Order: sequence, then structure tokens, then C-alpha cells
Amino acid sequence: MSYRRDMEETSASFIAIVIVVLVIMGIAGFAWHACSVADQATIGKKEMQVQTKNFEESEAYLAGLRRDFDELMLAYAHAKSDDERATVLAVMRHRAEGVRPDLVPQDVKDMLAKGSKK
Repeated sequence: MSYRRDMEETSASFIAIVIVVLVIMGIAGFAWHACSVADQATIGKKEMQVQTKNFEESEAYLAGLRRDFDELMLAYAHAKSDDERATVLAVMRHRAEGVRPDLVPQDVKDMLAKGSKK
């Protein structure tokens, strides 16, 4: 009987240790997740702002932006009607409003200013 009681105590001790370890792992996981959420809410925002600024200042972004505006200027030049020109100007205006004003080429600003006076 002593052997059986020892086995039951050993099994109970093992189960208790497993439960304690699982509870500790659960608490640690919850704490890790809470720290991750807090990081995204504070440091993550600033990090995203820096990444966005770096992207907007990259040569590839600026070249692509210039190419987009050049294509819109070409579409405006090839427009056959006032409706087409108005549509291209609206797209150009929408595209220009989506970027920082200092990134919009001067000729596009001039065209948008001229187009809005009509």
C-alpha cells in the first residue's frame, strides 16, 4: 500500500507542477502580449512616422511620383474634350492632395491653379 500511496502523491505532485508551469506560461504570454500592444501604441506610431518619412524622401518614391504626374500631364494634353480635361484635372488634384505640398512639382501646382480659376 505504501507504494501505491507514493505513486498517487508523486502523480499529484507532478500534476500540480504542470498546472503551476502552465499558469506561469499563461501569465508570461499575457504579459508579453500586453507589452507588445503597449509598444505598438507608443513607440510603434513614431517608428511608422519615421518609416513613412524615409519612404517619401526616397528616390524611387519621388521618381514614381514625378512619373505619375507626367502621365497625368500627358493625358491632359491628349484630352479631346473639356470633360476629359476636367476629369484629368480632378485626378491630378486628388493625387496632389494625397502627398505633402512640397513634393508636388511646380508645373503641376501651376496647372491645378490655372484649372481651378476656370
